Amino acid sequence: LLESGRDVLDLPIKASADGVITLSNVTEVRRTFKDAVNFTRANSQTSISLEISKRKNANLIDTVDAVRRVVNAEAVNFPVSVNVRFMNDQAPSTLEQVNTLEGNITTAMLLVLVVVVAAVGLRSGILVALGIPFSFLFSFIILSYLDYTYNMMVMFGMLLGLGMLVDGAIVIIEYADRKMTEGLSPTEAYIDSTKRMFWPVLASTATTLAAFLPLLFWPGVMGDFMKYLPVTVFAVMAGALLYALLFAPVLGALFSKPIKADKKTKHYYDTLESGDTTTLGGITGTYARVLRFAVDHAFLTLFITFVVLYSIISLYAANNRGVVLFTDRDPDFTQVLVSSQGNFSAAEIRDIVVDVENKLVDAGHFKTMYTRTGPQGFSSSSNSTASDNIGSFFIQFSDRRERDIDGYEINDLYRQVTSDIPGVRIDVINPEPGPPIGKEIQIQLSGQNINSMITTSRMIKKYMEENVEGLVGIDDTTPVPGIEWEIKVDRARAAMLGADVTVAGTAVQLLTNGVMIGQYRPDDAEEEVDIRIRYPVDERGIHQLDQLRVNTINGQVPLSSFVTRAPKAKVSSISRLDGKRVMLVRANTTDDVVPAAVVEHMVEWLKTANIPAGIDIQFRGSNEEQQASASFVGTAFILALLLMAILLVTQFNNFYQSALILSAVIMSTVGVLLGLLIFDQTFSTVMTGVGIVALAGIIVNNNIVLIDTYNYLRIEHKDWHIKDVIVRTGAQRLRPVFLTTFTTGFGLLPMALGTSVDVFSRNIEFGGPVASFWTHLASAIVSGLTFATLLTLIVTPAMLIMPYHLRALIKKIKERTLFKKSGDASA
Repeated sequence: LLESGRDVLDLPIKASADGVITLSNVTEVRRTFKDAVNFTRANSQTSISLEISKRKNANLIDTVDAVRRVVNAEAVNFPVSVNVRFMNDQAPSTLEQVNTLEGNITTAMLLVLVVVVAAVGLRSGILVALGIPFSFLFSFIILSYLDYTYNMMVMFGMLLGLGMLVDGAIVIIEYADRKMTEGLSPTEAYIDSTKRMFWPVLASTATTLAAFLPLLFWPGVMGDFMKYLPVTVFAVMAGALLYALLFAPVLGALFSKPIKADKKTKHYYDTLESGDTTTLGGITGTYARVLRFAVDHAFLTLFITFVVLYSIISLYAANNRGVVLFTDRDPDFTQVLVSSQGNFSAAEIRDIVVDVENKLVDAGHFKTMYTRTGPQGFSSSSNSTASDNIGSFFIQFSDRRERDIDGYEINDLYRQVTSDIPGVRIDVINPEPGPPIGKEIQIQLSGQNINSMITTSRMIKKYMEENVEGLVGIDDTTPVPGIEWEIKVDRARAAMLGADVTVAGTAVQLLTNGVMIGQYRPDDAEEEVDIRIRYPVDERGIHQLDQLRVNTINGQVPLSSFVTRAPKAKVSSISRLDGKRVMLVRANTTDDVVPAAVVEHMVEWLKTANIPAGIDIQFRGSNEEQQASASFVGTAFILALLLMAILLVTQFNNFYQSALILSAVIMSTVGVLLGLLIFDQTFSTVMTGVGIVALAGIIVNNNIVLIDTYNYLRIEHKDWHIKDVIVRTGAQRLRPVFLTTFTTGFGLLPMALGTSVDVFSRNIEFGGPVASFWTHLASAIVSGLTFATLLTLIVTPAMLIMPYHLRALIKKIKERTLFKKSGDASA
């Protein structure tokens, strides 16, 4: 029974009359660690690190707080020499983003409230504004029932819905106010308003939801990332519809007072109802006169509209900045990968990585720097590290408010200071703004001939390094040059010497990791510990095979008598896809280069390159996701239009009017292109694409209200001339149309300008991480909504008279034809 280390050392291994040789005479027995395979360092100090990740759908803030509590409770029992610190904590950054977005939502609420109060008065403005907390609380109930976390997508969905959710209440309350100025009581006015505007409000909300409905079926990882946005908008708009049609009329009837209009106001509303609207002053009168001209010259209006739309499309086609998947945002973290080729030991790898670390430390601009040696990066499997990766850094930047350069410039600085290390390749990787997809440029080669694939991969890599500008971090997954030793045993020779293969295997283990002779479990351990025996450090290594002797039945013989070693090519990794060997050539782009342009260049070059037969080349990474996202967004856009068309035809029972309403979608899309030109932005497949789809549901609301009012006036006043009906329709609906446009646009305007405004915190930040992430989506909605609203206020009413002009033209043609025939008969 071995009860202590001393008992082990006293074990006799050879005895004679002259004495006993114990284990302690020929060995050193100690409890130690296995040989280090990799090392970790924290802020340039050797460390032992615990890397903690939260589970899916877990609350990041709560998880970090729980970890801190556990660690701090245990740390009081640690030795004084042990320092415990937390590194790369992403909770503060996440919490800051959430608070910033909350502040922007609050600011947007105040902007919407100011616009509404300025337009309809304090009492009606408050009544409209009450729809915001009601809709938000309603959406919280729905999202809580769906077990959704409170994340950035949910919050931006609320910010996006903020401007839209008051539209229905504005239409109801504005019409009720107008009726009260005519002498109706609040109760009568709101009952009349609800009856009159029920179907337009319902139809406008339904078309908005129809635009977001296809986004719920976005497949893949991108769909999992984006699904929170349409679900949140659905929940918010459902609450808004309930408030507009039920609660707003009830509250308005209870708390509104009869309106006694003065002579000027009464004259204004009387003119809107039955007078000549072109005689009014102010904005309404100016608009009515412009609209009268557009209606009188409908064909000219249509021609000018086509010229404007065509000019913008042509200008964008010639001067666009290209297409990207996601928009980058100023990073708070970065990852630095170190790659080098050679048969390095763990200690040699550590020394190389420390050299890189020293240069990064000298460059500065970091809060924490976590270093890890070995072929593992911090990224996901979609952005796997290169086969020659030997180390990685995860660096948290210093506070962006306290430094004079942004995160992109820091990354450029890190690339610059580490570019002169011989034999080492440095890859600085920005955090991906959306779901992880890996490097922006990924060229996949697949086939069966390994040598051809290796040659072709390295040829493509060399071309990218020498001929394509704007690329950084170029690497490939071809096998890393290296050797491994193959031990060959001459079995016949071994048999002649009385040795066997087992003896050779044991000898090799003694020279390397040791022979395991057993296991034991100390009192302070939860798992068993290996007991291994091997030679001292200075007598280990493959070269010792030549000096090693082993015991046989014929005595000791040199191991080299029957064992030889031969170097062979080392196999680092094997990647296969659909039964074929695959290799990748990958790269990232600099900030001023659009990945799609590089992909287009490489596609053209590969057509002329000498690619061996049997090798299939595909573009993966952001290009693949970009094509998939563009395909889905395009399909979603078409489905949204079809759904809206069905709803509109059902509502108006008129194909021409339904098509006229949907024409606003074309105008809004062209407006998005104009905004991209004005703001000099790239087209983001995800963000700008989602903005266009969202616009399709938002912009048609104005046309729905206009055409519904037009149909109502045509039925109520059949004796009025068609032109008078159209002009009066525009004048009556000018204020609610502008209000709904302003509330939607104002809520997103700061984000569209790349500005984060938090009123309560008294903080304004230009180009922060939150604002820069949502700028493309917000600017798409603001620019498209503004452009389309200005056009639809003129073009839609003008197009309402087109069927009458066409019928009159056809009638004239028929009359001339009949007159000509009758003249021929008389002759």
